[in-house]
Amino acid sequence: MQTYQASLHYTLIQVDATDPLTRPITFVDYMAGAFEDCAQEESLWLISMNPKCRPIARTLLRTGPLVAAMTSPRDLFRVALYADANAIAVVRGEPSENVAMTDHDRRALKRFGETAGWLNIQFVDYLIVSTRDDLRKPLYHSWRHTGSP
Repeated sequence: MQTYQASLHYTLIQVDATDPLTRPITFVDYMAGAFEDCAQEESLWLISMNPKCRPIARTLLRTGPLVAAMTSPRDLFRVALYADANAIAVVRGEPSENVAMTDHDRRALKRFGETAGWLNIQFVDYLIVSTRDDLRKPLYHSWRHTGSP
């Protein structure tokens, strides 16, 4: 039988990240550079935040097709709990310009939102961000900003 030790490794990505992440564009700005290694495929990220919505960490949860549908709340909230997050946001990197929410996104949003409520963690937003680097301005969809799934 083998026994493993789990550990977290943090890498500094910003020094001045003191502003709260409350508007969609602040999340997009915070994610700058995160998609470089996975820009050609879908990716699902978790942003863990403190009670004032200041970022603690951003974590790549999964890459590949249908990332939102394939990620269980258990996988997402394990990371949030390890980071001691009081608030979270989920960001799906989309390699195309299509940032509209899919049925898979809506189902994932519902599952993640319900689980956050049970754990008393504020679910701040679910964003879909185009990872294309040839766009003049960021292209994204924010569930919280649009008010609709």
